[in-house]
Amino acid sequence: MTCFKDRSFQKGRYFDLLDFENNQRVNTKDLVLWGERAAANYEEAGIHVPEEKLKDMRKKMGRVFNCMTIFSWAGKNKKRFVNYGVTTSKLPFFKTIFRVLLLPAWHALDFKGNGELSLQDFYFVIVKPIGLTEEDAKIAFQVMDEDKNGMLSVEEFTQGVIDYFSDTEVTKHAFAYGGIKVDDVPEKYKECLQKSIEESWNDDEGEC
Repeated sequence: MTCFKDRSFQKGRYFDLLDFENNQRVNTKDLVLWGERAAANYEEAGIHVPEEKLKDMRKKMGRVFNCMTIFSWAGKNKKRFVNYGVTTSKLPFFKTIFRVLLLPAWHALDFKGNGELSLQDFYFVIVKPIGLTEEDAKIAFQVMDEDKNGMLSVEEFTQGVIDYFSDTEVTKHAFAYGGIKVDDVPEKYKECLQKSIEESWNDDEGEC
């Protein structure tokens, strides 16, 4: 069911999650801070992240953000970020390019270096740094873990993120950054989102 046809809701939600300083703009520092928070989560759990891994993460995340936002131009404010995201996601080669850009980010945040993420890793690295909960992590992980083996591969992760930004319907990948509450979306989306949740979320192993 087509609810977010212009894709603006997903882009705006992602902007708000990434705007760590709450200054209505996102820049390289925000993406690097994401990685630093992820590393801190591991440290708190007793898993040491070497300094060289942190240096590599900062370098790669900075490059990824600059490529994705034209050297932070698209992150100057929420309106520009959303409009830029809506426009680029309509391009025929968007998914291919976005996949290439996501790979360095994946490797930068793979602090264990094993090429896949457990649910705990996913929570530490992707979900908790942007202020979401363990329940959000479970929802998102279930959505992305296509083969249900309890581990998230780079292919599963990148496909989930790509679909989150490019799907024009409320498919399961609309929940790639956790649950979406009907009351939290703009009024024009509420009825459609509720129907979509009821119709399209039919995984017996969980619910949104």
